[in-house]
Amino acid sequence: MDVIIVGGGVVGLSCAYELAVAGYRTVVLERRGRFGEETSTHNSGVIHAGIYYDRDSWKARLCVSGRRLLIERLTAWGIAHRLGGKLIVAVEDIEVGQLENLLQRGRANGVEQLDWIEPAAALRREPQIRLRAALLSAGSGVFDAGEYLHGLAGRCQERGALLVAGAEVIGVDDGKDAVRVTTALKGAVTGRVLINAAGLHADEIASLCGETGHRIYPCRGEYASVIPRRTALIRDLVYPVPDPVSLGVHLTRTVQGELWIGPDARFVERRDDYESDRRPAADFLAPAQRLCPELSTADLRLGPSGIRPRRTPPGEPLRDFHLARQSDRPNVIHLIGIESPGLTASPAIGRRLREMVEETMR
Repeated sequence: MDVIIVGGGVVGLSCAYELAVAGYRTVVLERRGRFGEETSTHNSGVIHAGIYYDRDSWKARLCVSGRRLLIERLTAWGIAHRLGGKLIVAVEDIEVGQLENLLQRGRANGVEQLDWIEPAAALRREPQIRLRAALLSAGSGVFDAGEYLHGLAGRCQERGALLVAGAEVIGVDDGKDAVRVTTALKGAVTGRVLINAAGLHADEIASLCGETGHRIYPCRGEYASVIPRRTALIRDLVYPVPDPVSLGVHLTRTVQGELWIGPDARFVERRDDYESDRRPAADFLAPAQRLCPELSTADLRLGPSGIRPRRTPPGEPLRDFHLARQSDRPNVIHLIGIESPGLTASPAIGRRLREMVEETMR
């Protein structure tokens, strides 16, 4: 093989797609029985614009470029999506300055279709919300992440990529010009380049490669869902002013028409702990009512949850994606901490990794 990719989520498959299209013999090793069962599909399927991230960070650059590529694919592949826009609202006067900061940051990042919207116009879009001021990110939206992942996997295979599920990696050995990867149940494979796109387990794969110093802190995000007869309260996406460690609990009308409230941010011990000690749906009422006063406890039910592969422990500001070659093994590339906006950024991540593989193969 030319390239071995560890991890069959949306990032690993995006890399495989770009490499297969370019003609590289590529294999994807996924530890679970199916592809994309972790972070890739345990989310609300939002298409982010790239507003929140530091200028010139991987998150900013890859989100902005990835969004364009993602929308092209969704359109060309017939994947369900809706570009209804997102309102970021200041509920109190003190928050208006934070919106100005977001606007300047977004423009510095090259975000398209981002500007102030008059309160009256914002209320025409979302009549049930509460606000003092708002930004409109008209290029934001939602899509069916599961449908996209299925289509992406199929296109990888059509172009010759080998996708192997149930292939938990237990060893990585470095030869003179190649890397040998051993799995628990599916044997071993040798390739010239290894890409670590293992998501929640990326730090473990890095350790197997001899790259120490990385740690993933599993951070669960829980949602409440709104009962079907009340989902029309919100038409698209309504976000609060973000805090230093998350985008805040927001209101998302999914592409399927459901209305989700969340996610929160709660660190957990196990990387597969989606359900233990769940917060009751009523806990989401206060942040939801701050944006939409018409919601009540009777409207809420327990919703889904997901786990972010976060690079920072509780209480620390979010860090950028780690996307780099291993210092002593330049044919090993690590993608660590690919949380939000990783879903939107994934097509651009795949394209960047193809460029890095091309550089290695020269």
